[in-house]
Amino acid sequence: MERQHFDNQHTGMIFQCPLCSSVPGDQREDFMRDVRFSIKNYQKDDIIVTQGALYESLYILIRGEVVTEMADEKGDFMKVAHISAPNPLAPGFLFATNNRSPVSAICKEPCVAVVIPKENVYFLMRKYESFMLAFLSYISNKVSSLSEKLRLVSLRTIRAKLAYYLLKESAGEQSFRLNAPKEEIARLFSVSRPALVKVMMEMAAEGIIEVDRRDIFIRDRAALQNMF
Repeated sequence: MERQHFDNQHTGMIFQCPLCSSVPGDQREDFMRDVRFSIKNYQKDDIIVTQGALYESLYILIRGEVVTEMADEKGDFMKVAHISAPNPLAPGFLFATNNRSPVSAICKEPCVAVVIPKENVYFLMRKYESFMLAFLSYISNKVSSLSEKLRLVSLRTIRAKLAYYLLKESAGEQSFRLNAPKEEIARLFSVSRPALVKVMMEMAAEGIIEVDRRDIFIRDRAALQNMF
């Protein structure tokens, strides 16, 4: 459904999105006038984007949560990520030569998305430097995150994944606080939370680490390094 303007709630959500949050306050009114968009509403289990479909518009989720899934040649599905509003959906593929979505985006609950045609996104990037820089930064960060996920995939056991993750998160410090809750870490490892906690407690029992909720103290860094 085409709209000629955003209401206040939609506007607020747009500028909470990482792609638009850095647009200066004195430019936001002009920015909103320049956006060409439609607003689409979805129900739970609706598919916003289908794997293999041409990705010719930028989708910004402004309400709800989606899960992205990838199907292989055998028809098996693998969950790739959970995305909550306000966030964009796969912006890195918008300007790709082969701009077909590698995943399907499925609503976990009722969702609302702002859809902006690729040509308008390009116009906004040329006119608003802050938007362009945020767009490029977001894509770069996703590439970095993907590299880390590939590294984790190459590690076969939960123990090896956790050792690598803790060393990376510690940034060389002996004591640190996990940036993500255990549920999110388990999702990153593609394991259940109980399985992750079990391995973490085993490491603590062996005297390798100490755990106090999200606070971690590394007692034996060499032991962690030898796990992967």
